[in-house]
Amino acid sequence: MVKMLCLFLVLQTTAFAAGISVSVNEKKEVGAFSVGVGSAVTLKSDDEKLNGAATFLGKVIHSDGSESYQMYLDKKGKKVYYIDASDFARKNSKLQTVIDPYEQAGGTCTAYAIYGFLQQTHLSGFEGTGELATTLASEDTRTHLLADAINEYYLTPAHRYSIRGILDKYGKKFGFKCKKFQTDTYESAKAHVMKQLDQGSPVIVSFNIGPKMVQSPFKLEMYGHTKPEIDGRLWIPRKVGERNSGGHTILAAASFTHNERLYFVMVDSDWSEPRIWDAEETLNNKTAVSEIEFVTCK
Repeated sequence: MVKMLCLFLVLQTTAFAAGISVSVNEKKEVGAFSVGVGSAVTLKSDDEKLNGAATFLGKVIHSDGSESYQMYLDKKGKKVYYIDASDFARKNSKLQTVIDPYEQAGGTCTAYAIYGFLQQTHLSGFEGTGELATTLASEDTRTHLLADAINEYYLTPAHRYSIRGILDKYGKKFGFKCKKFQTDTYESAKAHVMKQLDQGSPVIVSFNIGPKMVQSPFKLEMYGHTKPEIDGRLWIPRKVGERNSGGHTILAAASFTHNERLYFVMVDSDWSEPRIWDAEETLNNKTAVSEIEFVTCK
């Protein structure tokens, strides 16, 4: 359940380099995190463009568990800033985490999505048998898990092209059970995804794409970098009647609202950073919703 609490919580994150500090004005609790994605914050910085109201969009974590950067939607609702972790004075375990994706090699998006799903499940606080944490604890075992996901999805006859089948196999070891969900209505699809994300649980989303990519609803900037602008193109589910240009699989990690409009934080292995989906643009009465496969595990 998501709880909205009004408060003024100072996180004591005065930055070393950029002079950035963060205070939480309206906290959104998500799963195990007291400051979830969608929490309203105030940023303070020597850089005027960061000063003022903002929306927290996630603390992004490398596969080895180290913090990469934090994501914030600016006060004007125009741009998402990816701010290096080193710009903040202290780490905060209360902030909701999002996995930093590996960029895929070749046409292996589904295997990378499965791997990212397991990483995000671990970050959400899932314990199970304890084997998932052990498997993700070293570079060797993480690499083996990714290679196994690629082999299982693309080569192993028993599980070939079956996301649910592969995750059921992993579930026996890690201690979770999985479900696949499909629907003919976009309202039901959004409700299903939101139910999981509100609990802090990730959702695998597999779909057919159309002929063209769409643009991110917000501009994206890697703050403080020499080349700060980030490619805002996205693959989303095709519309009814559009040419089917192939399949794609990604991960829904979190959600937030801005100006009463719903957005998803997505992990897409086509890119090396999380991206933002406009839920109203992605899932509506023009979308080929019945083709979309959603998979969750608990």
